[in-house]
Amino acid sequence: MIEENKKIIFSDLIINDQAFEIQNDFKYPWQWVNDINHFFEKVSSSNYKQPNVIIDESKGPVFISKSSKIEPFTILNGPLFIGDNTIIKSHSNISNSIINHDCKIKGEVHSSIFQPYSNKSHEGFIGHSFVGSWVNLGAGTTTSNLKNNYEEILVKWNGSLLSTGTIFFGAVIGDHTKTAIGTNLNSGSIIEMGSNIVSQTFPPRYLPAFSFYYKNKLSKISFDDFRTTASIAMKRRKIELSSSDIKAMKELYEKD
Repeated sequence: MIEENKKIIFSDLIINDQAFEIQNDFKYPWQWVNDINHFFEKVSSSNYKQPNVIIDESKGPVFISKSSKIEPFTILNGPLFIGDNTIIKSHSNISNSIINHDCKIKGEVHSSIFQPYSNKSHEGFIGHSFVGSWVNLGAGTTTSNLKNNYEEILVKWNGSLLSTGTIFFGAVIGDHTKTAIGTNLNSGSIIEMGSNIVSQTFPPRYLPAFSFYYKNKLSKISFDDFRTTASIAMKRRKIELSSSDIKAMKELYEKD
């Protein structure tokens, strides 16, 4: 993992249910979501058919794993990858995206990448965004992916202010982040790993790792509280948080 991404993705970047080696000239999440086609060069359509599911492959392949579940009255627009054991709930509209294995998705998702084991189980719009693993997005969580003045979107990244080079970019949401119901994220939001957002107004566009944002105040989550919540979430999927991962996460926690 490239050092700059470690506060976002704790382990490997997963693309199309496989580890993807990050290149120095293609290392930022806003590059990945604005060039989804880059990941579809070797992906073919799965020729999935199910009553009351609309699949449009006119702009790219739609691959749906045999172990995934697509509920009725869903629209799927290519290019699109839906990984193993992922559930797409009824009345969803998913396009130009990669939803890796063991995710639960509902609502509208456009030009976004979901890492494994993340949930967006309710309505809300996620656009031009990167969502890490073990993320849970509360009902109605929505990203803005375009500024009202159509200017290029700037982000705070690794201590610097960078231009994404695009007018379309939503948010980066790091591993193990949780959002409360009704959370709205401004375009260009960077939420580092382990954060918890409880807010009915727009939170800051940058939240450092292990942040707790509540009632317009920012504090740091205790490591023990973070570890307990992460362990509970992972056990629900029958996965243990290893002692080596706990040690590495604590080292990251203590650096901030």
